[in-house]
Amino acid sequence: MPVKNKKKVLVLCQLFYPELISTGQLLTELCENLVKFGIEVEVLCGPPTLLMGKYKAPRRLSYKGIMIRRVWGTTFPKLVLIGKLINQLTYTISTFCYLFFDFSRRPIIVLTDPPFLVIACAILRAFGGKPYIYVTFDVHPDGEIKLGLLKEKSIIVRLWEFANRFAIKQASYVTVLGRCMEKLIYNKIWLTNNIQEKIKIIHIWCDDKNIVPVERGENYFISKFNLEGKFIIGYAGNFGRYHDIEKIMYAVKELNKRKDIFFIFVGEGQKKKWAKEYVIRHSLHNCNFYGYVEREELKYLLSSFHVGLVSLMAGYEGVAVPSKVVSLLAAGVPILGMIPKSSEMALVVAEENCGILVEPGDVKGLVGAIMKLYYNPELRKTMGENGRKAVDNKYNLKNVVLEYRDLIVSLQY
Repeated sequence: MPVKNKKKVLVLCQLFYPELISTGQLLTELCENLVKFGIEVEVLCGPPTLLMGKYKAPRRLSYKGIMIRRVWGTTFPKLVLIGKLINQLTYTISTFCYLFFDFSRRPIIVLTDPPFLVIACAILRAFGGKPYIYVTFDVHPDGEIKLGLLKEKSIIVRLWEFANRFAIKQASYVTVLGRCMEKLIYNKIWLTNNIQEKIKIIHIWCDDKNIVPVERGENYFISKFNLEGKFIIGYAGNFGRYHDIEKIMYAVKELNKRKDIFFIFVGEGQKKKWAKEYVIRHSLHNCNFYGYVEREELKYLLSSFHVGLVSLMAGYEGVAVPSKVVSLLAAGVPILGMIPKSSEMALVVAEENCGILVEPGDVKGLVGAIMKLYYNPELRKTMGENGRKAVDNKYNLKNVVLEYRDLIVSLQY
């Protein structure tokens, strides 16, 4: 039941409507539904980056009951690392200035994107500022260390880890996306008393009321992408540094002679350019690449897949969680996960019997799993149905919204 008296929350996220990608889409879905459950939501976000030139976002906008405010920030291409860092830094500084002069009484939801923003909230909280819920989508600087961008013993990492512990200590709640991420956070703060009680697992979500299975005969995406008569392996999401795109492309090459098996890749990210160049170098004809699709088209895109590919490199369990897994499950698509077996999404796939797992880097195993699913339509059907049931029973947006609503209500002051 909706809350009778309106409670308030200020959400800090760099990406938000109309930039419905990555955390922008997830937080837009969350905020839309928090409003439906009686929460008065204001969002403080930055200017769009991927949409600049296509859409001029107003500084203030009322959208589905959400008040959106855009602070100043740079809009360098986010696929270039230095540009992304500058965008994050300018957004963080602008948001800190806004918060410093904001005396309203409402809690904050703050994300790990950008990673410095929660530190600003922690500093303000230490001097009597607003209580906040720290939503952990990625764990820093662990990811940067594993990518080789930072050295584990460097002064930067030590200072960053100190700041992280300070931010966790000052937070009212810390939400994590799964058991592997919870364990990683525990390992960072194990010497700190009474911190574990504030850590809550709230799983990744999707708009499961709109992302539903679509029968192939009613799915116009199949004809739009010229996919009739083909067995479709789909990858939808981020071509980021944590994802083993290289090994997936090696599997594409292995299956290039199969005219009835086709790969489609949808999304953007740092590794997409390399993947497209790999296709050209090896004259591959069994795949195509596309940009992001509109939110309303996601159910058609995902339902066109016979199998949904998910990837996370070895050693990155807990550092990040592939966000498109729940969307694939909602669309009734069986998962083929090249992900560490201790990662949260691998645990979900195994527990719900909704896909096949192969070890990260195992190209031969990936090809074998594709062929197993190719020759077993009943297995695909069962796994797809199991995935949708798991979303209906556990991993749906309503459950997530109710959990966040309860946390927000507990912090009203």
